[in-house]
This record gives sequence, C-alpha cells and structure tokens, in this order.
Amino acid sequence: MTSPVPTLHPFDQAIALELQPDGHWLGHTSPAYANMVGPYGGITAAQMLNAVLLHPQRLGDPLALTVNYAAGVADGPFVLQARPARTNRSTQHWVIELLQDGQSVATATAITAKRRQTWSSDEQTPPAGPPPSEVATFESAGLLAWLGCYEMKPIKGAMPTHWDGLGQDSLSQLWVRDKPARRLDFAALSAL
Repeated sequence: MTSPVPTLHPFDQAIALELQPDGHWLGHTSPAYANMVGPYGGITAAQMLNAVLLHPQRLGDPLALTVNYAAGVADGPFVLQARPARTNRSTQHWVIELLQDGQSVATATAITAKRRQTWSSDEQTPPAGPPPSEVATFESAGLLAWLGCYEMKPIKGAMPTHWDGLGQDSLSQLWVRDKPARRLDFAALSAL
C-alpha cells in the first residue's frame, strides 16, 4: 500500500514558481485568490517575494518589500524577473518585475540581510485588543474568493456593508490567519 501524496496548501500552490532556462520564474494567478478584477494584491506581493526567496543568489532573510502595481494583473501566466541590484557584506537590494505579454504590470524592491547578533530594542507594542478566542469570525461566504483564504476576526473597522464611502473611521484592526491554518513565513506575511 502506498502512502497518500501530501497536498500543497492553497497558498503554497498560488505562490509556486517554475525556474525557466533564462533564470526567470514562471508563475500563474490562482482562482483561490481572485479579487474583483484580477488577483488579490497580497498574493501578487507574495509571488514577487517568492522569486527572491527561491533565488540561488539570495543573501539572508527579507527585511523590507515595496510593491508597485503598475497595471492590473490579468488571470493567467506571468513571468517574474528578480535580480540582486547590489550585494554588500550582509545586505542585498533586489529589483523584481512581474511581466505579462512582455509588459511590466508590477515592480518591487526588496532588501534581504544576514541576521547578526546585535543590540536591539522593541519600541512598538502590540495594539490593545481582545484575544482571538473572544472575537467573532467574519463570514466571507459568497464574497470575493480571496477572502475565503483567510480567517478574519475584526476588532475595529469591520468590512463595510455598503460601499458608499461614508465610513466612520479608516482604521482596521483584526486578527487574521491563513485558512486552512498554515505556518506564518515571509511569503505569507507579505500577503497579509
């Protein structure tokens, strides 16, 4: 009797990239992370970071990621080009471009670095709020596909019921995690 082949988490399927002979990566949008038009921007950010995470020249772990959405990402295949623009002793600066039909639809910059023992101080504290066990889960059934990929527990700034621009406050505070549950790593954090 053979053991069942483990199934990849939907998030891992969505960010999967295939290395091409020219050193670029081939990826595809995922129906699970569909938004109103094209994919949820967080999954695009995670796909772009994954091109760096998988790159054989990567030095260290991600410290920063900035994504610029230049045009709508169309459903279907895309090419990711990731290259280190500058490598220093312990840091690396990356340039990433997402192309469809030979056109740039998103660009990003990332910084990776080797972690070293050093002095540090955490100046920020987590915002006040109840623990996740005390907050009701947002029901996303029948809404945008990507919302079903996350368990969301709004504390403040819940999803509006009417999209009329008359909200009281722009602050959103919530507990959120992948659904089904998955380990939080750099790619998942960038998607959130």
